[in-house]
Amino acid sequence: MEITSVNNKLVKELAKLNESKYRKLTNTFIVEGKHLVTEARNNNLIIDAYSIEYKEGYIKVSEEVMKKICNTDTVVTEIAVCKMLEKKELSNKILILDSIQDPGNLGTLLRTAKAFNFNTVVLGLNTVDLYNPKVIRSSQGAIFKLNIFRDNLLEFIPSISKEYKVYGTNVRNGIDIKMLEKCDKIAIVLGNEGNGISKEVDSLLNENIYIKLDNTESLNVAIAGAIIMYEINK
Repeated sequence: MEITSVNNKLVKELAKLNESKYRKLTNTFIVEGKHLVTEARNNNLIIDAYSIEYKEGYIKVSEEVMKKICNTDTVVTEIAVCKMLEKKELSNKILILDSIQDPGNLGTLLRTAKAFNFNTVVLGLNTVDLYNPKVIRSSQGAIFKLNIFRDNLLEFIPSISKEYKVYGTNVRNGIDIKMLEKCDKIAIVLGNEGNGISKEVDSLLNENIYIKLDNTESLNVAIAGAIIMYEINK
């Protein structure tokens, strides 16, 4: 089987998966490139895979069709349609993201969370779509190795507060990250790039932690998150 027409009904349906509303409607998303397709396959998430080459397990498509489906400027050789992730058991280290808006920041935070054993990531309702193509690409496959789900943080944080120490991040007050006492179960909240953690979420936290900085007011949220997760994981 080979699909060569960009007007093919299936091709039009696949192209729609670049829109968040259509991903939610179908409970599916697209990954692009050999590395991400392999990661998705290893995690049994693939529904269908497409390639511009004849390969076992793939539907052959023309380069024009691949251009129509892809979200990148450079056309990849293969893509896959995947099932959305299912919620799993909470890990001992949790990263909570309150209204993160930049897809690159979210993808980088996911990659870093996996590197430092924050194996559960909770996205607040106003955080950017997990299945945004830029998030998936910048996560470099970490999306498939984490327990990631979206929740109302005003309900989720109180639900774990008896088991977990829940810390916010604030450069103006709190505990120096290097002075933080070790604990078995910990959750870290990172806030919006411009406004930080919302007042409503902040009121639910045990305490704030901060990174001591010299001659700099603040850091990009992905960089700050990386430093915090590294220090806690040491």
